[in-house]
Amino acid sequence: MSITVEYDRDADADVHLYEELYAGLPVPAPDLTREDLDRPAAVAVARRPDGELLGWAEVHDHDDRTADAQWLLVSRERERISTGRAVRRAATDEDLETVVRLLRGAANSAAAAGRTALEWDGSGDGLDARIAAELGAEESEELGRRWTTTAPLADWRPQQDLPPVTVRPVPGKPDARLLAEHARFYSDVTGQPYTPEDAAEVHADLPPLPQATLDLLTPAGDVAAQATAVILDETAHVDVIFRSQAADTEAAVLTAFVAELVALLRREHPGAGTLEVQEHGDPVTAEALAAAGLCVTDRWCRYRMGL
Repeated sequence: MSITVEYDRDADADVHLYEELYAGLPVPAPDLTREDLDRPAAVAVARRPDGELLGWAEVHDHDDRTADAQWLLVSRERERISTGRAVRRAATDEDLETVVRLLRGAANSAAAAGRTALEWDGSGDGLDARIAAELGAEESEELGRRWTTTAPLADWRPQQDLPPVTVRPVPGKPDARLLAEHARFYSDVTGQPYTPEDAAEVHADLPPLPQATLDLLTPAGDVAAQATAVILDETAHVDVIFRSQAADTEAAVLTAFVAELVALLRREHPGAGTLEVQEHGDPVTAEALAAAGLCVTDRWCRYRMGL
């Protein structure tokens, strides 16, 4: 398979690559304005012989001994941007070879800079184990897991002893009051400042697919957790259950929240037969999902390769 890998050490290399990635798509390229310290030390770029861009890997200095690689496959990223959802189709042999060559290029660059190891985060799309095997890399940390219901949602039944909870379905176009509430909630979850305008963008950026968003409320009426289920191919996908650290929500309450989400899906999206939830290394959410009867069906990790 003819794939060439080159290095681009231009300070704005990734900016130009994103412009190439977004060319012809119905959305503009993102603004990559940032501090010089955030720019990659090097970029490995993979192309076909005719110059078509296949992907790239940015190399960042993690510390004096370790470099961090962040890789991207153009075909899958363009599909994700166009459809507004994660790409779940099986990876091709070309995808595998492209990523392996990019990471080898990133490793060569890191070794030349005196680093002794290269690390990267898996994508959870089926390529991770094959890439690690090709490169002789090892799992260094589990980053998250995907949990799935084992029975059709129409037959799923919650536990009998769940605590009572107050929930609120979120309309497709939240009003100013609700956006202000969500801005405060997002600020608490992320530790970053959010404005109502930012919260409106979060809602506007959801994919153009059938979906349902549900808020979990504290006794005082504040938002304690939020989940958005996007329905695709009879499966309701939840990328993450956001939860407020300030609310200190117990696992049993989150389990009840999941039960309310299933009830909402049954009412508004009866065609959804399965619920799938991603959990990003959060033990409280994991306990809640297990109690709700979901099982781990996939996982993704951070990988480390000695140089």
